[in-house]
Amino acid sequence: TPAVWRDDPECGHAVAQVYQTHYCSYIRTPRLLTLQRAANDAELALITAHQWYELWFKVLLTDLRAAVASAGETYEAVQLLKRGLELFRLFELHADLAETMLVRDLGVTRGLRGLDGSGPSAQFREIARLAEDLPRLAAFTFPGLAEVVAEYEARLAAFRGRYERLLAATLRPAADGPDYAEWLALDTLLNLQEGVKAAWAPADVDPPGFWKPERVSPDENMFIIVHQCFELWFKVILNLVDRAIPALAAGEVAEATRRLRRAVLIQRLLVPQIQMPATMLPLDFMRFRSQKRAETGHITGLSPASGTESYQFREIEIVCGLGDDPVFRTYLDGTDKLPVRLLTPRQQERLRQPSLPQAFREAVRQRGLANFEALFTPADTPNPHLDLALLADTLLEFDEFFHFWRQSHVSMVEKMIGAKSGTGFLGPEYLRETTGIQGRLENRIFEAQQARPRFFAELWEVRTRLSG
Repeated sequence: TPAVWRDDPECGHAVAQVYQTHYCSYIRTPRLLTLQRAANDAELALITAHQWYELWFKVLLTDLRAAVASAGETYEAVQLLKRGLELFRLFELHADLAETMLVRDLGVTRGLRGLDGSGPSAQFREIARLAEDLPRLAAFTFPGLAEVVAEYEARLAAFRGRYERLLAATLRPAADGPDYAEWLALDTLLNLQEGVKAAWAPADVDPPGFWKPERVSPDENMFIIVHQCFELWFKVILNLVDRAIPALAAGEVAEATRRLRRAVLIQRLLVPQIQMPATMLPLDFMRFRSQKRAETGHITGLSPASGTESYQFREIEIVCGLGDDPVFRTYLDGTDKLPVRLLTPRQQERLRQPSLPQAFREAVRQRGLANFEALFTPADTPNPHLDLALLADTLLEFDEFFHFWRQSHVSMVEKMIGAKSGTGFLGPEYLRETTGIQGRLENRIFEAQQARPRFFAELWEVRTRLSG
């Protein structure tokens, strides 16, 4: 059982060394997922949307402070402001998601104390204040600095208007209850980026405890937060799928489709979000990825932690049908060649529960249909099973974006570390193998190739068989 940092909940993994650097203690996932104190599913999505912004506002704020302090003497200011530009593009996609799902679809609002005309986010107010120093920074003659400052100011102004409209649409003044910071648990949320790793130890010695750096760099702060932002929305996706399955079992096909459409909207955000780590320069990543004291040979760093330890990601794969794949089950069961066993008690419970593909197949069977082809007609032809056909199209899109996410992940990792092994010894070759791009040829950990089948392979096969 891995040691937990502070009083964080346990994650359910088993590890080779009690104090090894572990995704769950580094990203603080178990603690993070306790901070969405929602009364219902709609409020869960609303809290997640605003916590997502606050985490990324911390990145903007940290980067902006470092850029202004750099005095334009190195490339650092340009690099950090360019990351801000990528974030503003991501913010536009997130605003699309929030307006579609929260405002138009769910119509959810939350009453909070202390709302006034200055806006509830202290971080965003500070970002706007610091941005007033950017013209001074632009006066330096470092190549590209003036141009990136001008674009940063323009994108910040454009986003500010849209963000304020979203706040007005989703938050309303209330005489009692929590204020904005209490509702989002910001005191805890914005202090989960401590960079906790295994304590310094010789390479062949078990670490004696945890180690927390005195200062977390802007790049490491971003690296932690991008994973936390994934975990926030993974929680909502799991909740949506978990609600869609019983809706299908009850014959509520349209309700199941509505919930899964929301999951697809979230996926449209998560695919470009996976590219955010590539806003680091590779050598800046190496500074905290692998750390060594040359004089003593002591090491620390991210190894052997890996994003594969995201237990929510594995739960999504299980509930979407991969639990039926024998290769994936072997992967979950693990091997002594890996420093972690991925299968958690919660995942074992999910393996015993109905999956989304099983629920869909049962819904089709209950209609008395012999095959999936019978679901589909041309658009100008009456379709007695249109509800199931629309659900099938949603399932395909969900599957498609999950595949896009895997491919984009491979590309991002190769930008950062080339062909080197990942921190958990499952590098780009392994990631390419999971997408089906190519088989891993050397240093195999699992005998079987780890290609991940599509969640809804039968629906993809129908596309091949359909004819006019």
